[in-house]
Formats: sequence, C-alpha cells, structure tokens
Amino acid sequence: MGQFALGLRSLLIKLTIFVIMAALLAWALGGTLFPRPSVARFEPVSFAGQRWYWKLSVGGKKDGEVRWDLMTEGEDQKITHFDPNRHWAEVTGPIVKGDTLYFAGRETLHPAQPWRIEFVDQTRKVTAHPMPDRLAVEQQLARLTAGLPLQDEEAIRHSRQTVLDPPARSPDNPS
Repeated sequence: MGQFALGLRSLLIKLTIFVIMAALLAWALGGTLFPRPSVARFEPVSFAGQRWYWKLSVGGKKDGEVRWDLMTEGEDQKITHFDPNRHWAEVTGPIVKGDTLYFAGRETLHPAQPWRIEFVDQTRKVTAHPMPDRLAVEQQLARLTAGLPLQDEEAIRHSRQTVLDPPARSPDNPS
C-alpha cells in the first residue's frame, strides 16, 4: 500500500472515531446530532366525530422555526393533518358552535397575509373570513362563544373607531 492510501485509511479511522465520540457526547448531554422539532399538543375539541387540536412544532431543520398544524384524531386513534399543505405562524381556537368548527390564524408561507377566521362544516368544507388583526379575531371568537354572529371587517373597523374616538357629549345630552 502506498503512503497516500495509508494516510487516507488513517484519516478515515480518525474521522469515524470522532463521529462516534461526538454522538456519545451529544447523547450523554441529552441531545442529538440530528435535531428534531419539539412538539406540543394543545387542548382538543370534539367535532364531527373527531377530536381537533393544534400541534406546535418548534425547531427541526430551521433553528427556532415555529409551525402550527391543525390535527384531527378519529375514534380509531389515527391522527392526521386536517390540511397537510398548510402550516400556520400564529393561531387561535378551535371552538365549536352549533354544527360548525371555527379556528383562526395566519399562514407561515405568507407572513404578510392578514389574519382570517375559517369555519369548517360537517362535510369538512372550509370557508374563510378575513380579519384586520388578531384583536379582531379574538373578539369575533368571543362573540361566537357568547352566541353572537360574526361581524364583517367594516363593522369591526367602525366599532373600533367609535371606541377610539367617541362622539362628543353635549352638556344638554350627558348620555
């Protein structure tokens, strides 16, 4: 064997020992060489014979990446993504009112995209309702919980304007 081949063999042996030692050190410190996302599962709601909940994943391929997925779990304990092609950056809900499931969010792939409330009926058809921001989303979900109907974006902006700049009161009409 030539000097070059002996050098490559020595380098390969040292590299193998290094990788094994790094893996053992990572294992001893409670980590891994190949990061996996940390996952949390949030409180489910029952709708259409399934349990619906948000799954939060942090980390993984991109350090610090946050991704929400809407999951469903059937009676057979089979867990599936409601829509595997969609991931969310921020979410709220889900809530069930009558025969409709409501949830809201802003998608990961489009960070400039506005918030929207989405409703799912018994046939799993999704309808979206745009919202100006998260405050409006939380207010509308609270309205639904209280038995009130959703407001459109114009009604939300009008009510905000009334709160921020109330009409002037005259001394003759103190109400």
